[in-house]
Amino acid sequence: MKTGIWGAGNIAHTHAEALKASGILIGAIVDVSEEKAKAFAEEFSIEKWGTDSSILFDDEITTVHVCTPPNLHYDMVMKLLDHKKNVLCEKPLCFEDSQAEELARRAKECGVVCAINFNVRFHMACQKARKLVESEEFGRVNVIHGNYLQEFNAFPAPVDWRYNTVLAGRMRAVTEIGTHWLDIAQYISGRKVKALSANFGRFYPNRYVEDRIMYPDSGDGTRTETMEVCSEDAAAINLKFDNGAIGTVLLSEVSQGRINRITLEVTGEKKNLWWNSEDNNILNTAVKGSGVNSEIFGFGNGFMDTFRSLVDSFYDDVKRGCVSEAPVYPTFFEGRDIVKLCNAMLESADSNGKWVMVE
Repeated sequence: MKTGIWGAGNIAHTHAEALKASGILIGAIVDVSEEKAKAFAEEFSIEKWGTDSSILFDDEITTVHVCTPPNLHYDMVMKLLDHKKNVLCEKPLCFEDSQAEELARRAKECGVVCAINFNVRFHMACQKARKLVESEEFGRVNVIHGNYLQEFNAFPAPVDWRYNTVLAGRMRAVTEIGTHWLDIAQYISGRKVKALSANFGRFYPNRYVEDRIMYPDSGDGTRTETMEVCSEDAAAINLKFDNGAIGTVLLSEVSQGRINRITLEVTGEKKNLWWNSEDNNILNTAVKGSGVNSEIFGFGNGFMDTFRSLVDSFYDDVKRGCVSEAPVYPTFFEGRDIVKLCNAMLESADSNGKWVMVE
């Protein structure tokens, strides 16, 4: 069994490191840049490399990791499914609701194993939180809220492919970090978002650029190059869930000091729990009148561990040759649902925060 990787960017390196740690042989790497593909192959001792995607369709390649910008996902994944390849795809699955529906349906018809890279759910505390919410002692879920905050796009900010609407689409904070929050919110709570109201913050639509770095002003007047930014820096979203629960989430890529902070709180009829990624090995729970219980996972895990856990869970089914009854990894169906949520947020934001129902 050999695996291929399509795309040789930063996230592809994370995939490759997780594959090596899990003992999965990487047989091929393909990228639009021959130079990048060659360097990637040398770094990870990969036998076949190049710009021709046909090497990924060889019979010896059973599984392919798609690590390219999302505008390419639909066509790439459809080709891989046509060749009966198992697929682990970066998020979002694609741009359009109809395409996401087609990919999920096609993956099921082909009988292959397909997953989306939502690794956050594999924190030990998140797995324990899901079990707690499922228990009778938690009761009906009534409130789900949290945030995902980063500083990566605070000024001065690098200009990268995420600001290219052709490659990344019209959204950024929602699709880049919001997808992860939506996944853990629905996974841990066991509830599905059925309606939402979203407001987007695009704080500096026109920005000054110098040496591929963005600024809000011209500085001393020497910055003359400008660019228009069409995607959101932050988003505030109200949520309604399928069981009547309500919630909110704040997403921001411009919050200084927040390197990578995800928070989630799920309030049940009988119990409450909350978690954040900066203290990722602590899970807090409480019942009325009994204070707070903080469970510490002394042999816990970090970001790369969650990535390896996702890979291990996915490849357990790859080795079995079929999708298990209740896989821990997120499938294309969950990827499809989150594509629909993202597009509903865009529709709502474009309509001054109107409530949008989600199928």
